[in-house]
Amino acid sequence: MVIGRRVRRPIALVMGVVVVGGLVAVGCGGGDDDNSSRYVEPKGPAAATITIKASNFSFDPDKVTADAGVAKLELEDAGGIHTLVFDDGKVPGFQLEVTGDGTDAKKIDLKPGKYTFYCDITGHRAQGMVGTLTVK
Repeated sequence: MVIGRRVRRPIALVMGVVVVGGLVAVGCGGGDDDNSSRYVEPKGPAAATITIKASNFSFDPDKVTADAGVAKLELEDAGGIHTLVFDDGKVPGFQLEVTGDGTDAKKIDLKPGKYTFYCDITGHRAQGMVGTLTVK
């Protein structure tokens, strides 16, 4: 019996250390990932405002052309709950969200190229809620 107790205590102690160590690692491990996906608006005034209306299940307009530089991107709700995010990680962490005839806006620093935007609410993109922003 004494041998059994001596073996169980070290095993229980080791298991406790492993569990606590795992919890500490999980709690500390995600910090960098969270900060890298947080969107930071550019400083300074916007040279233009781009307004896009979101309705079930489309954007109006769904093809937008803009000049490079800082712009204010505004999403207006024309019915439902919608988001606007960019594909391919071109603007990490950027998201606009509208509900019930609301409006959301953020400044964005647009570089020349083609950006695909879409609503990331389940099923909305598949139903055609996608658009293209071309920056010259």
